Amino acid sequence: MAGPVPLRVWYVSFYLLSALVVAVTGYLVATRSEGHHRRTFVAYTMVECLWLGFATAKLLVAAPAAKYLFALLTDMLALVSVVAVGYFATVYTNRSPSPREPHNALVLGWLGIAIFGIVTQPVLGLNYAVISYPQDPFPYFAIEPGPIYLLSSAMAATVLLVGITYLGRLFSRSTHRPTGSVLLLVVTLTVSYFPNLVTTLRTVPVLPGYDYSAFGIVPATVVLAYTVYFRGELDLAPMARKAVVEEIDDALVGLDDAGRVIDYNAAAGALFPADVSSPVGEPLADLLPELAAKVPLPDAEHSDVSATYSTVIDGERTHYAVSVSALTERDTVAGYTLVLRDVTDVEASKRELERQNEQLESFASTVAHDLRNPIQVADGNSALLVGQLDGTDRPGDAAAVDHLKRVNDAIGRIDDRLSELETLAKHAQSVTEVEPVAFEAAVRDAWAETETGEMTLQVPVDGSITAERSRLDSVIEQLVSYSILRDGTQVRAELTESGFVYEDDGRPIPESDRKAIFESDVTTATETVGLGFEIVRTQVNAQGWEMAVEATERGMAFVVTGATTSRDTELVTGPERGEQP
Repeated sequence: MAGPVPLRVWYVSFYLLSALVVAVTGYLVATRSEGHHRRTFVAYTMVECLWLGFATAKLLVAAPAAKYLFALLTDMLALVSVVAVGYFATVYTNRSPSPREPHNALVLGWLGIAIFGIVTQPVLGLNYAVISYPQDPFPYFAIEPGPIYLLSSAMAATVLLVGITYLGRLFSRSTHRPTGSVLLLVVTLTVSYFPNLVTTLRTVPVLPGYDYSAFGIVPATVVLAYTVYFRGELDLAPMARKAVVEEIDDALVGLDDAGRVIDYNAAAGALFPADVSSPVGEPLADLLPELAAKVPLPDAEHSDVSATYSTVIDGERTHYAVSVSALTERDTVAGYTLVLRDVTDVEASKRELERQNEQLESFASTVAHDLRNPIQVADGNSALLVGQLDGTDRPGDAAAVDHLKRVNDAIGRIDDRLSELETLAKHAQSVTEVEPVAFEAAVRDAWAETETGEMTLQVPVDGSITAERSRLDSVIEQLVSYSILRDGTQVRAELTESGFVYEDDGRPIPESDRKAIFESDVTTATETVGLGFEIVRTQVNAQGWEMAVEATERGMAFVVTGATTSRDTELVTGPERGEQP
């Protein structure tokens, strides 16, 4: 009958089995393509496997010098392992690992001192105060801790405590996950440190002086991987958690770098399908495919993506303005923040305004159409009467002709007002589509559409202005017509950094009338303006611009501001930009 299994076999078996468990854990994490900072975690598991391998070799080799060497190597890897845990907790919670941070510099300083103690152990003896090679129950390497070893144990406990704090604070910010994960992390990492503690205090009667630190590797590795990557408790882009505010009225959703939901606030909860118990961990494309199709996730080099989205909530159609922002760390996308603002009331107002504008345009067109027929009849008959009476010698015919001509003039003004009314109704709506328009070409085209007579035109600076072309043309045509009305002889239109200036040398406009001309059908001190400048004001304001009238050395200037322009860098003069009759 076989005797009991030797104690060394148990230890070696435990180390080998631990290395296998850690390797499998690292492999499973590596295959989770959506895992956050999984490469850092896999590197940590590789260090743990090496540590366990050297600990096994330290047990198996017979020569004391070889045991001594493997003891120093295991201590070195134990230091790297602790630093790896701290680094993982730091970068996973989106904190800076820069050595310029005081706490990071402290850890690196400790690491340097600890490595110095290990490397110089054969000479200075700072890591191990006493070394021995007991033979019972089998040959092993035993130590009494030196000052560097004690410092390393204290710093290891500090780094683990800080790592637990980082991960615990990150996790506690979420309102959609059980708090048991924090407790699980705290208990497990505490247990994983316990073997190092009992080694330092030399409280284990079995194999006195033996370093048991490697016994804590498996629980720390497995539970950390399970909590972070497989249970989904902490698998998130940490900045997204900070951006999600539960009390805000907007619907906010945090996504990881693979587009999975990692957190959301109460307003966003109503958007998800009712049959989904928890959207956390589910791809947005599976939960809300229409929304995901409208807002492609931006990369690190692009700005926010915006779109509109509508859905039915509690039986009512709800409209949202959607914005997606990429959350980056060191030029790499770590996740996304999705913001949905309820614009249902705005959308309803917009549609009502569009309906009213359509009614206004239809009404104006109908009125103009219905009135033009009798106006044309009146105009035609009065013209016939003028033709019949003009040149006769009968008493009173000359006076009748003058009266009829005034009637014709009045009918012409009525026809002009009807045309202006149609234009005003058509352009009363806000501009929705704009484009860069070549300014000089627009001015000269509008000039060509107007009977300018002997007036001359100068456009000294070219460039582009972002506008709706048809409205810009109408504004310039109205300004040219007003220059003619005021007996102007020279016009100068110049693009500026925020719009343009239209200037002429026509009759000056009294200061008291400069605001009044923008009101409907106003008679100023110089002339009756009609609806012309009401149309100009409407078309200017519809594009988000402002217009003012100013006196200049040359005459009067109409200054448009609030526009987006791009001017040529050189002031161009000469025949190609000079006067145009």
